Amino acid sequence: MPGDSEVNIIENEDEDIVVFTDEEIKLIKNSLANNRIQALILLDLGTGLRQGELLALKWSDFSDGYKDLKVQRSIKQVKIIAADGTSEYKTVIQTPKTKCSYRTVPIPSNLIPILENQKIMQKQDKEKAGSSYVDNDFVFTTETGNTIDTRNLRRAYERMLKNAGVEYKKFHAIRHTYATKLFEKGKALKTVQKLLGHSDISITANIYTHVMPEQKIDAAEELNDLFD
Repeated sequence: MPGDSEVNIIENEDEDIVVFTDEEIKLIKNSLANNRIQALILLDLGTGLRQGELLALKWSDFSDGYKDLKVQRSIKQVKIIAADGTSEYKTVIQTPKTKCSYRTVPIPSNLIPILENQKIMQKQDKEKAGSSYVDNDFVFTTETGNTIDTRNLRRAYERMLKNAGVEYKKFHAIRHTYATKLFEKGKALKTVQKLLGHSDISITANIYTHVMPEQKIDAAEELNDLFD
């Protein structure tokens, strides 16, 4: 999954926008039952966070009752090349690069039970791992409490899509699906910009121009009562 191992704060405006259909979303939800990445995928579908922001979430970022979450950091995988030519990947936790990336995102209430199950699963992991468990407050972790390697997430994501019978799309397609659904439900461009954490409204408009023609037609139809 090229590009998903790094966090792009400003999305590529020339990128082809690929989204999941309603039928594909249904298949994905069914395939996620008893899957360790269930909460991760569904929360992303309900909040549109970038992959790095999602993996860097801590339980302390959620408000009481899981009404919303604060985006305050991001995880990035970087390749470190030593003097002898050998290399290794290292996980780096960093703060957002733009002020707009710091944001509060509301959470659909139907996701609350999913998040509660995630917390229960982590508690079970901790009990099973014992003293070897790394208690760092991250929401999405390995069975020993460590942050999730993006390459391992990619493999789990690809396996999930295959099991669901859904054609492969980049992980970023979940974020695009979230934004597109907001536009389809009539949400204002400014609102979507703020939720996505784009630094400028033109970025949002340029990325999602494919949605705008339908919105313009719907807007014109709203004026029909003037001509009754």
